[in-house]
Amino acid sequence: MNEKLAIIGSGEMAVIIVENSKKMGIITHTFSNNPKDRAVGYSDYHHNIDIFDIDTIVRICKEIQVGGVIPTTELTISVAAKIADRLNLNGMPVEISQKVTDKGFVREKTKKIDVIKQPSYILYERKNGYPQVKNYPVIVKPTAMGGKRGVSVAFSQEELEKSIQFALDNMPDYSNRIIIESFIEDGTEYSVESLSYHGKHKVIQITQKITSGPPHCVELGHIQPALLNNDMREKIEKAISKLLRVVRVDNTTSHTEIKIIDDDIYLVELNARSGGDHIAYPLTELSTGYPYIQGAIEIAMDTYVEPDLDTYEKKSCGVLFVVKQTGNLKELFEHCEEYPWLYKRNKVTDGLQEIVHNNAFDTNYMMYLTECGIPKEIKELVNI
Repeated sequence: MNEKLAIIGSGEMAVIIVENSKKMGIITHTFSNNPKDRAVGYSDYHHNIDIFDIDTIVRICKEIQVGGVIPTTELTISVAAKIADRLNLNGMPVEISQKVTDKGFVREKTKKIDVIKQPSYILYERKNGYPQVKNYPVIVKPTAMGGKRGVSVAFSQEELEKSIQFALDNMPDYSNRIIIESFIEDGTEYSVESLSYHGKHKVIQITQKITSGPPHCVELGHIQPALLNNDMREKIEKAISKLLRVVRVDNTTSHTEIKIIDDDIYLVELNARSGGDHIAYPLTELSTGYPYIQGAIEIAMDTYVEPDLDTYEKKSCGVLFVVKQTGNLKELFEHCEEYPWLYKRNKVTDGLQEIVHNNAFDTNYMMYLTECGIPKEIKELVNI
């Protein structure tokens, strides 16, 4: 194996990939042109290059003989696929990588899957006038953004127009589409972390989410493993595998968001990358015992072997963001270091921020880890 990895991007996920690569003895090369990014000076080598300058990145990767290419965000999924393809390395099919970040494309590809239900939706382009919607509430999203950026719920035509403008203000210039979906008000939201390799799909963990609800449906916490019975867990695993096959996602991690209402699975969105907000790392590794990010690196290096998850030690873990929307957690946050379940405490502000999109690394949070179950101190304060 050629133990050099090209990491496209140099933000927080790049740091996580670098950390795990070092554990595997792999030399890391990060690529981006932002000298303030988190991974700069942390990876073994950093190349100050625009990530869209594919020709230059391919030339450098050939010179240093990398054995794999891996993306870090939605923005880098297609870039990494194109580079891997030109280097004859393992990667996502280029055609799919160019479309999979578009929520409209995913909705169209998956609307006939019998094991997953879909909300009704329309696609809106910024050049058009405001659409007229008959049935409210609706949720408005940029088609090409993750992390709940630009997301809001509208209960009237006036709120719809404001929600569209909010989405436009929080989406990149290269995108011109917004998706307007019927808002699924009931049920519990989950996300599913999986690995895809040469046409086979493996669900690694299911996360139960704590969300703010309207207007922005921000994620306020994550619980692993999700509080599901074995039958529902198996149903989700089969549904996600079918979803990934239909969309033709391959040779990547995936983070699929769903809601469950009366045992029915509703698709929220599909992301062909690792989950943020500490979900993919460290939570998935802590709860399953399996080094999930290292699995992603092995896929990029074409050395992946599907794990038998039953052979790993399982635990319970979670993260709770301490912000204005979760003000009742503040006192526990101030004293959480007194409890044996504390895994990590992150304090960035004395006051409580109000968040309108996921911002996991620059937000106050506490992370727990136990042999089994949610700590009672947390359970008393959180509606789970």
